[in-house]
Amino acid sequence: MKDRRPRMAKTLEIRETPLRVLHQQQIVLLRDWREHLTQERTAEANSLLPQLLLSINAIASGLRTTG
Repeated sequence: MKDRRPRMAKTLEIRETPLRVLHQQQIVLLRDWREHLTQERTAEANSLLPQLLLSINAIASGLRTTG
């Protein structure tokens, strides 16, 4: 891709590290959310939903044209 689309390759390179951090944060949030649900701690699970949804939006925004 670097040869055919150098600008796109550079854009993806710039996004890679921040997206990796967001993905790791989302994994932790999902793990905690699922654990709360399996232990029937609904209030705690629900309190994580805003952060979880924000992580989904942040990753989608960071991916943009890459899907």
